[in-house]
Amino acid sequence: MGGVNAHVILEEAPGTTPDTPLAQDSHIVRVGAADEDTLRDLAGAYADRLAGTAEDGLGDFARTANTARSAHRYRVAVHGATAGELAARLTEVASGAVPPTRHTRTATTTAFLFTGQGSQYPGMGEGLLATEPHFRDALHTCAELLRDRTDVPLLDLLYGDARHLLDHTRYAQIGIVCVQVALVEWLRAVGVRPDAVAGHSLGELTAAWAAGVFTLPDLLRLTALRGELMQAAPATGTMAVVHTDLPSLTAELAAYPGLEIAAHNAPRAHTVSGPRGAMDRFREHSPFRVSPLKVSHAFHSAAMEPALAPFTDAVAATALAPPVIPFASTLTGTWHNDGTATDPRHWAGSIRGAVRFGEAVTTLAGTDPHTVWEIGPHPQLTPLARATLAETRPGADPAWVTTLQRGRNDQQRLHAALTAHHNHTGTDLDWAGLHDGKHQNLTDLPAYPFRRRTFWITPAAPGTPGPSGAPGPSGTPPSTTGTDHGTHPHETKRPEHHG
Repeated sequence: MGGVNAHVILEEAPGTTPDTPLAQDSHIVRVGAADEDTLRDLAGAYADRLAGTAEDGLGDFARTANTARSAHRYRVAVHGATAGELAARLTEVASGAVPPTRHTRTATTTAFLFTGQGSQYPGMGEGLLATEPHFRDALHTCAELLRDRTDVPLLDLLYGDARHLLDHTRYAQIGIVCVQVALVEWLRAVGVRPDAVAGHSLGELTAAWAAGVFTLPDLLRLTALRGELMQAAPATGTMAVVHTDLPSLTAELAAYPGLEIAAHNAPRAHTVSGPRGAMDRFREHSPFRVSPLKVSHAFHSAAMEPALAPFTDAVAATALAPPVIPFASTLTGTWHNDGTATDPRHWAGSIRGAVRFGEAVTTLAGTDPHTVWEIGPHPQLTPLARATLAETRPGADPAWVTTLQRGRNDQQRLHAALTAHHNHTGTDLDWAGLHDGKHQNLTDLPAYPFRRRTFWITPAAPGTPGPSGAPGPSGTPPSTTGTDHGTHPHETKRPEHHG
């Protein structure tokens, strides 16, 4: 076989000015190899290289490791804010203190839980606005869709002079849902999608969007209306969390007319809602531990009745679709079907009725999720869900992952979550999506440490019989052939290594 390739340079490529890399608060570096020993060697080589890497070169290092190296059967990811943190975690991998995950190509399932009202705070997700382009773009899309739905621009509400308004229901609900949408869009961009969803009260609206029931414009329009209607209801009540079992609580509430169970959150954690006076008496005389909630209204009680009819009408005028993935209802505690998910009365009823979160979590666990993500500005649901499954499904043992947390760096928190998800499931992520829009470049990294084996035949003395029993010409051994696939005659590599 033969041939000639000719290359002709017609003109020098125009010069370009590279974009300035987007400043990052955190980085993720993945390591993959065909066997565990090789993975440890490569992790050690990465750690050594990072020891001499400038902080402004971490993005290039991470992008190259994540996108320019092949995926392998053994894999692990680490996260860190600095070269020192990344090197220290890679050293733990190299030492064997952190074991890799073995990818078996077995399908894994992921569930999303969406938080409700009360998880909001000023500046929620602001760190991602500056560091994660997919999150930023989704939030800007929400802001544009809400332009005619609210009197306060979304970004001013979340991060500007109007942040104090997040204490008001009509603004809190908008802010929470938009941050949840942006988190889901970021997760989609990096390859994490839910196989089942549920949401607590307000969060059920976002769960419905994630399940394909609502379009994004309709989700935001209904969220804005829901918040307005609930805030306009009489503000004469309050709420509290009661720590006891359901039969005991039900019996005790019989002596306090007007008080209702607003949420069944866990076997020994329930929320009570009703008139302020009745709640004060209950708190004073109840034998249970009662923790008051800082709320403006008695949600999920008779006080919400005025909101039901107008919200029913608004949903009835909206095109709804059956869910495309399993979707657990926190109004009934069972799976949504095509009828319930598209029934306007269901969505109005979720404003007034008790939240059966514990039952919905038990239902959701029927999908045997490997990872459960809590999607929201601050963790609220994970402890409740874990307590529920400890009693209702003691054999269930998913990895619990939360997204953001008040008082913590947003990107570091989110990268820790994604790393935990990857290392627990071993599934392939969209690593290119993680680096989209960050203007990071490819660089050189330590080479893949092939596990080489040598098969040289030592030349024999003149006249000594070769391997076939006959001396070779001038006493040299006969020619040898390689014993592996397509390698040099005298050197082989394990066939599974494709570095």
